[in-house]
Amino acid sequence: MESLISSHLSEIKNLFKKYGVKEAYLFGSAAKNNLQKDSDVDFLVNFSNKTDFESYGNNYFDLLYALQDLLKRDVDLVAEETLSNPYLIESINQSKIQLV
Repeated sequence: MESLISSHLSEIKNLFKKYGVKEAYLFGSAAKNNLQKDSDVDFLVNFSNKTDFESYGNNYFDLLYALQDLLKRDVDLVAEETLSNPYLIESINQSKIQLV
């Protein structure tokens, strides 16, 4: 796990809790210790409360922006329930590290 993530891990976990994330994983280059200067940070999340669409959207985007502000990088926030491509799922599963 990249030092960028490990140095902010407690704040990241607090954000996940604040926005109702039940499970969260780091994947991609940050999970593989291959983060480049222009790399984004990839998170796979599973929200705990299945609320109405508006609340879900608010939590998703508020979390996305909070992570970007904290890490000072672009963030790719993937909601697990939106995954359907088996190749993408396999790629994520090969590198993911559970955070919550």
